[in-house]
Amino acid sequence: MKNILLTGGGGGIAKAIAALLAAEPFRLLLTTRAGDALKSFCQENDIRAEVFGADLTRQDDVEALFDWAKTFGGVDVLINNAGVSHAAASWKLTADEMHRLMEVNFYSAVRCTQLALQGMREKGYGRIISVSSVVAHKPAFGTSAYTASKSALEGYMRGVALDVSTKGITANTIAYGYMNAGMLNDVPQPILDDIRNSIPQDHFGRPEQIVDAMRYLIESEYTTGQTLHINGGQWMP
Repeated sequence: MKNILLTGGGGGIAKAIAALLAAEPFRLLLTTRAGDALKSFCQENDIRAEVFGADLTRQDDVEALFDWAKTFGGVDVLINNAGVSHAAASWKLTADEMHRLMEVNFYSAVRCTQLALQGMREKGYGRIISVSSVVAHKPAFGTSAYTASKSALEGYMRGVALDVSTKGITANTIAYGYMNAGMLNDVPQPILDDIRNSIPQDHFGRPEQIVDAMRYLIESEYTTGQTLHINGGQWMP
């Protein structure tokens, strides 16, 4: 049985993704800062998963996470999903705010990827999937820092894909758009209407569609260094 490690497992969309992945023929390993809360959520919702609490901005926590994963046989599929957002006009953005976004959205994925690759290179197999956003390609007002962090992540994945291209390992990114899940719960209706009107398919996405893309990237041997856009046509490269 192959092991999937999903980071950032405590968010609304992440929980929906975790519930779907738990039904797949994999062992699901989840991590988030609030490990106990996520473990309770999984138990209450019959989600078959192992949970480890870690702060991925700390190198020692990341190392402890991968040592824990080794007790299950290591990481075969890494899904870099940890992320935060922050809205601020570019002329008001502080260095501390920018640093936090880069730490969580970019450097946490770098730390996890580096450790995952150690085991994957030994096995001669691995799948790395990083989660980006349509905002990396179609920014909204006040998202300059978030856009930069996700753009950096996509570029890093292309570089990783090239580095490991002969090792049985693929590295790709999924950039998803606005999903009908936790991310939209607190958005006022007029703004929701404006967002939906910007989507050619005229509706928001569902977590199942993200998992469909993940399943494809896990199964594919010949897709690497790519960004899959799951956004209903809101961004067309």
